[in-house]
Amino acid sequence: MHYDVAIIGGGPSGAVAAAILAKAGFSTLLLERNFDNVKPCGGAIPLGLIEEFNIPAELVEKKLSRMKARSPKGRVIAMNMPNGYVGMVRREKFDRYLRVEAERAGAVVAEGLATSITPEGDGFLLKTLNDKVAPFHARRIIGADGANSKTADALHFPANELKVIAMQQRFKYTPSIEKFSNMVEIWFDGEVSPDFYGWIFPKADHLAIGTGTEDNKHNIKALQKRFVEKIGITDKPYLDEAAKIPMKPRKSFTQEKAILVGDAAGLVTPANGEGIFFAMRSGKLGALAMIEHLKNGAPLHNYEKEFRKLYAPIFFGLEVLQAAYYRNDRLRESFVAICADDDVQRITFDSYLYKKMIPASWPVQMKIFGKNIYHLIKGS
Repeated sequence: MHYDVAIIGGGPSGAVAAAILAKAGFSTLLLERNFDNVKPCGGAIPLGLIEEFNIPAELVEKKLSRMKARSPKGRVIAMNMPNGYVGMVRREKFDRYLRVEAERAGAVVAEGLATSITPEGDGFLLKTLNDKVAPFHARRIIGADGANSKTADALHFPANELKVIAMQQRFKYTPSIEKFSNMVEIWFDGEVSPDFYGWIFPKADHLAIGTGTEDNKHNIKALQKRFVEKIGITDKPYLDEAAKIPMKPRKSFTQEKAILVGDAAGLVTPANGEGIFFAMRSGKLGALAMIEHLKNGAPLHNYEKEFRKLYAPIFFGLEVLQAAYYRNDRLRESFVAICADDDVQRITFDSYLYKKMIPASWPVQMKIFGKNIYHLIKGS
């Protein structure tokens, strides 16, 4: 078989790209290694993403506008999102829906593990494990196969520099757990995560509890066990999940005939670990650039330029925040204290909803700047 584009990886980034390319009339194969894969993910998506991609209401299991931030000493800051909400989705249902949408748009969706990508003619020859999908040719490649992208390795993209290992457990609602069912909680606590954070995300029929830490630095299972103990939950989880998450964009994620999107490109933000939004946006931007490339010969690098133009300030700002406040518990204590400020909450949530830097008045900027300096000195 011959395809215009082969997309390796059937998560949100790959499925979105496949749907857009197929709708544009290009023969597209979406190759997913395991249709039953459950991605360890908090499953939080902002209102802006729901609106842009017309996510059906039945996929959004919870709409949450309240959250709590908890400090190492147990200080709890309650926060409200008056202009929107965080939508909670379950990744196995969400990913399946996006793949079905790609198939409806005309893409071929197949299950198989890509084992080799070899340059051939004007494109590539691809083979899968045990020839589950017969060898096929594709003019162009989109790698959407996660933090440990085999596509990136095969095509010699720069490495993902920083990976976090995340673990999440699912708990069925019981009388003792029901109290967590209507609010997001974020724990900034070195016992829970020495360099990231822990999360409590309610879904329709279960509670997702997880934490993360830089890969190979700490025992993620011990951190998760301690987190559950500190919350006070004695129930047993019905599902354990773990995966690596890239926390920094690759130095480059485009080539002459191939691009990377989503986690494969390293497009998960520092500090908050948000990946679904940037996966789907990169899938869309990458697909649009691929269309221009195939139709008019435009360089694929235009996709990377556009993505960095839109989102580099967000990645940089969150990287600075994580470097400043996640180093020890005294600094984490100070960070949670800053979250009590109404202006900080407003700017943070308004920016989160649509991933745009929301400007503040000069007096507000100076007030927040002063508070940051005070708390950094106090917490260092």
